Amino acid sequence: MSNDADREKQRQLYRQNDITAASFIPAKPKIDIYAGGRIFRVCAYCRVSTDNDAQLSSYELQQEHYKQLVGNHPNWDLKHIYADEGISGTSLKNRDDFNRMIEACRRGEYDLIVTKSVSRFARNLVDCISLVRQLKRQTPPVGVFFETDNLNTLSEDSELMLSFLATFAQEESVKKSESMNWSLQQRFKSGKLLTPELLGYERPKDVSGHYIKYARLEIIESEARIVRFIFDAYLAGHSIKEIAALLTDIGCKTKTGSDVWSEGSITYILQNERYCGNVLTWKTFTADMFEHRHKRNRQDRDQYLYTDHHDAIISIETYEAAQQLMDNHRHRALGALTRIRVIDDGVFRGYIPVNHHWVNDDPSRYYDASNSVNRKELLKRIRKNQFSAFDFQGYQVVRGQFLSMRPECPCITFLNGRIIFNIFCIRKFADVKFIQLLLHPTERKIAIRPCKEEDPYHISWCLDPDKPRSSKALSCPHFAIALYRIMEWNPDYAYRVRGTYAARNIDEIIVFNLANAEPATFLIEPETSNKRYARRTTLCPDEWEFTFGQEFYDHAMENSFFYLDDRSGWKASDQGHEFNDGKSPRIPTTEELQQSLHLIQKGDGIDGTDPSS
Repeated sequence: MSNDADREKQRQLYRQNDITAASFIPAKPKIDIYAGGRIFRVCAYCRVSTDNDAQLSSYELQQEHYKQLVGNHPNWDLKHIYADEGISGTSLKNRDDFNRMIEACRRGEYDLIVTKSVSRFARNLVDCISLVRQLKRQTPPVGVFFETDNLNTLSEDSELMLSFLATFAQEESVKKSESMNWSLQQRFKSGKLLTPELLGYERPKDVSGHYIKYARLEIIESEARIVRFIFDAYLAGHSIKEIAALLTDIGCKTKTGSDVWSEGSITYILQNERYCGNVLTWKTFTADMFEHRHKRNRQDRDQYLYTDHHDAIISIETYEAAQQLMDNHRHRALGALTRIRVIDDGVFRGYIPVNHHWVNDDPSRYYDASNSVNRKELLKRIRKNQFSAFDFQGYQVVRGQFLSMRPECPCITFLNGRIIFNIFCIRKFADVKFIQLLLHPTERKIAIRPCKEEDPYHISWCLDPDKPRSSKALSCPHFAIALYRIMEWNPDYAYRVRGTYAARNIDEIIVFNLANAEPATFLIEPETSNKRYARRTTLCPDEWEFTFGQEFYDHAMENSFFYLDDRSGWKASDQGHEFNDGKSPRIPTTEELQQSLHLIQKGDGIDGTDPSS
């Protein structure tokens, strides 16, 4: 009953309204770009490609067209014509005139932009809609007139049509991009490579002076000398910055004719595989067609490597050595190319001094170097009857892990790409400032020995003897990978190895038998199920299941250095020699580099002499 009464009251109120007392206030008329009551300050925008001369010549025709178009509308006043040549419409970056035009509109200098179509204005849907909305919100609003689409953005019903047209323009760009990528892929696949000229090379020309398409690069010897010097100097230990400064100081010209060399230009040469006669396709690609961001191709696109495509200036070994050295430098391993060394005399005959900065995780390099030295002669000097007058065949030396009490023992732990030396290693070498880390891959042993600062691959140990030390951690991620591969260890485990300290006369060494490593892993308690409370648990290797230790004579051979006949010493400080595996290039001397610089000066005519004289 109450609802009916309320509705009746509302009817009475509506009947009592007197509209005769209201005053009508009309809305402002809609903006009409064709009406004669207002003068529109107009700017025009045109964009042409540089694919052919015909399109470049159309630039002038478009300007004449816009002058005529604006002249046909009495209320349009053409203030300026903006134009970009050869710039993609998928991004606002690098479209200088377009961006200047938009800034002028934001300052209120124009009321209307006239352009051919949505695709000329912007092929990016987001950019197109966003810009149009920004311009329309200004006071007074700025409109865009798309001629061929007959669309005026100042009209209220324009946004739906603009969205459709902008979407079609963007999709057209996507299709063009896909078509270009497909064309590149087919060309790379068929070996039709458009290799541009670079320092040291030139592209052959026909009789009319035009470049021959797909022709092999030809060497320019005067420039090739510069390329060889850059690689030689870099492998000899000169930094990229130093090489650039050297070439700049002697007035050497770049490929573009500049006499100033940058670090970027040197890096480009060192990383370019074309100098060893190869061509790698699609090294970079456009990851985002709208932002035009280039990305290094890491198997994101199909690639083809063409070897011996043209005459090489440097050998493949020199090129690969330069890449390896650049990797080393990225890991802060400065200096010249790493040369693997092998010790050829003394107790460490066949061992390899380890450069823990070396970016190499291939065990074969260590095996090749170690096997190049015959260690059998050393082992022959250790005879079975030297160990004891008794026969201990069948007896075992109990592992220290099974003893509740044992003496202080040096240990190392391999964990997360690091080698951690415990406090007893520090105490054994308490007065040592530098050590070397040694590896024998075949015997599966690691050793450390004191060394001098000038010795190859030295490692800082205890530079300040007064500073208390509990352990020493050595970061060596690449060597750790190689070592795990040599030992066939589980990469998820940590491994702990007990060592043996020994000394004779002035020689001190600590040897670790990796075959006796104790694996360990982190186990999560079931009641917590939380990695934060995980604890490392030592595991028992399978081969320990039925034994308490090692056969006596096996154990004695592992510690064979105790039984050497050399009473005068072990020659434990022998530094060995560089191992030539045939894969590393020869590093030139300082005198040879200076001679190369002199030839470059003569070859460039800097001193006015004939390089052949």
